[in-house]
Amino acid sequence: MKTFAILLLSSFSTLISAQICSCSEMPDLKDLISCKTTAFQNGAKIYWEFDCNSSWITFENGGLKKKIFELDKTEMEFSGQLGYKSWTELENSFLIENSVVSGCCQPDEYILYNKNSGDQISDLGTLVYLEKTGKQPFVLTFKRNEDLLFTDLNNHRSYVVKIPKNKIDKTMKNSDELYAENLFGNVQMKNGLLSMELRYKVSKKGAWKKEIITLDVNKTENNHRQPTPQ
Repeated sequence: MKTFAILLLSSFSTLISAQICSCSEMPDLKDLISCKTTAFQNGAKIYWEFDCNSSWITFENGGLKKKIFELDKTEMEFSGQLGYKSWTELENSFLIENSVVSGCCQPDEYILYNKNSGDQISDLGTLVYLEKTGKQPFVLTFKRNEDLLFTDLNNHRSYVVKIPKNKIDKTMKNSDELYAENLFGNVQMKNGLLSMELRYKVSKKGAWKKEIITLDVNKTENNHRQPTPQ
């Protein structure tokens, strides 16, 4: 009798924690929303779920289970296109790609999460460049205050990259570029020295010019700025 009770309780617990991924009213959602589980190396999991009222992303690690993103009924058909649309596992965290609009072509935002707790570490801003492979993965982003931010994705430390004052603002006024993120290119990291090319204009009729922007990450280690949770 005791064995039966244990088995019944186990089955009930499994039923409660089972992944929800269906809606009889909207059967086509199964073709739009993939509920495939991503398993992280530390044993944590992340996956989409949905019913007839909303879709959401669940983070799970051991007995911990939490919802980290949700779309309501009017937006759930855009799951994977609007809002959180992909994630990348890192050493101690995972990086979420967040689309603020569905479709082209506004730069996506990037949000860093703790891989053990599922807690948000920092809203890094909109993407300029992402290096997610190799020994030193990093991301370059624009914060809302127009700071260009370098974030080491191993230790989560962030550094402001100094841009000549008003150069980006003037370029946006003197060109047809819609997003400042597109002004940067040829990003490289060698022995702790970050370099990138900035395109800019000083007048509407003037030719495009280029300037090399650098950040010595090794020299900023003792004067870093930790990302602030948003």
